[in-house]
Amino acid sequence: MLFPYRNDLRKTLIPYLSTLDETFWFKTSEFYPNNVAWIISHLSSSEDYWVNEIGLKNPCILNLHDDCSPKEILDSYIQIRNYTDDILHTLDESQLNEIVEVPKFSDGWTPPSVPTLNWLFHHVYSHEAYHIGQISVIAHLSGLPKPLF
Repeated sequence: MLFPYRNDLRKTLIPYLSTLDETFWFKTSEFYPNNVAWIISHLSSSEDYWVNEIGLKNPCILNLHDDCSPKEILDSYIQIRNYTDDILHTLDESQLNEIVEVPKFSDGWTPPSVPTLNWLFHHVYSHEAYHIGQISVIAHLSGLPKPLF
């Protein structure tokens, strides 16, 4: 199985997010500018972008916007991972070595290694782990229970 760890954090995060009051999704603090809604939307949209546009050269499939409800955001988060998992199940390990063309970003960021499909999927999953850690920070700053990672 490719990337067997890819959904480990989600096993804790999705039930946690499912129990959050809507106000917490949008709560910010003076110490931290982002909120849970932004993080989950960002993760969903980023996975959609990297897998579809960069990896597969297809259009993105999600339609997230500023007026989405927490349910719509969470549903998109689940939907894009199910989609990505379906793609992973169709790939064999030799395909993971295929080079992907990464655009030039305005901030000058470039991949730290040769951008292959393997790198792309690893990038998506490590990016998710980074931002999921921020949810614990937001919960702590807001005085709310933290996810039990």
